[in-house]
Amino acid sequence: MSAAEGWGDYPATAEAHWIGRAEAATDLLGDAAFERLAHAVARLSDLFTTERPEGRFPDYFADEELLAAYGIFFLPQSFVRTGYALAQAMELRGWQPASAVPAILDLGAGPGSCGVSVAHHLRRLGAGRVELAAVDRSPGALAGLERFAADFLGDPVTVRTRVGDAARPETWPEGDFDVIVAGFVLNEMTHLDAKSTLAWFATLRRRLRPGGLILLLEPALRTTSERLQRLSEQVCADGSLTRVGPELDAHACPQLLAGEHWNHESRPWTAPASATYANRRLFRDLREVRFACALFTDAALTDLPAEAVRLVSDVQIIKGLLRFIVVRAGSLQSVEVPTRGLSKHDVKALAATFGRGDVVLFPVMTGAKVRLSDRTELRVLWTPVRL
Repeated sequence: MSAAEGWGDYPATAEAHWIGRAEAATDLLGDAAFERLAHAVARLSDLFTTERPEGRFPDYFADEELLAAYGIFFLPQSFVRTGYALAQAMELRGWQPASAVPAILDLGAGPGSCGVSVAHHLRRLGAGRVELAAVDRSPGALAGLERFAADFLGDPVTVRTRVGDAARPETWPEGDFDVIVAGFVLNEMTHLDAKSTLAWFATLRRRLRPGGLILLLEPALRTTSERLQRLSEQVCADGSLTRVGPELDAHACPQLLAGEHWNHESRPWTAPASATYANRRLFRDLREVRFACALFTDAALTDLPAEAVRLVSDVQIIKGLLRFIVVRAGSLQSVEVPTRGLSKHDVKALAATFGRGDVVLFPVMTGAKVRLSDRTELRVLWTPVRL
């Protein structure tokens, strides 16, 4: 396990595990198995979107082909989303688990998309042993997680699972934890109003060890992103935890206030070959992973320079300049960076050094629209993407 692996990398050993599961589930080898599972991927995609049930989801993980299809296609994307979210806490803000043996609670764990990702990144960054507790309504999902963790993570990670409900704390595994991750579960808890959602979050807070981290992930749809953002604003207003990200401070998100755009992440990644093959007839866009997230801790964090701002748009290349949007102290700013004198190649190279979600530095200026006097005034402070 190498620290040289990037936050957006999906390990080949993880893919190998799910290739084996796909071949066993279909009784076919290689591309033939992925071709067969493409139909199962389409069924799951419809279930998650156009055919989404209003009540409880069916236990699709009880079907071996659907479980394998999820592991081939959907799990790698959520694994990488989790890594990118965790990057802001650990790499940008200096968060580290306080316990010698970090304990993770994965709520709505499925077959391990998020919790296994957290365990993997803690291990690659120096944790000797890790404990992973997982809760899900599906026994099939938890069995899949146990096999995945044992094969991919190995002995240094102790796994315990419990059949339960992410919305009902009395069904969760006992104990307190250094990391609590709830990946794509709030959107399934539609029965909780804003007050009940905040009470649910307070339960997470009570189960968190001193210096621990709460990591929430949601789909990048407007409705799910804004619901998570409203919860994030309520937690900030309470003041008992520090917001680690994606915002750089506790100011209210101007994207939520403006109502024109919504706060979400969009990061590049390289889809594994098995997912790419299964996608041949599905035509899903696998160039990026998109998600909304919110991270909180009571630990001391690395201070950021006053000039630090976060990009909330892509970088546009316009004649003579680059243009992008940032958030500074709760306000949106449109920023223009002059590029005159640069070749088209050099302009593209400069634009490729940073993007949506990255943190950059330039002199503090007021106003909804600012223009730098020179491109050298702009510096990239942090990007989790290896360029």
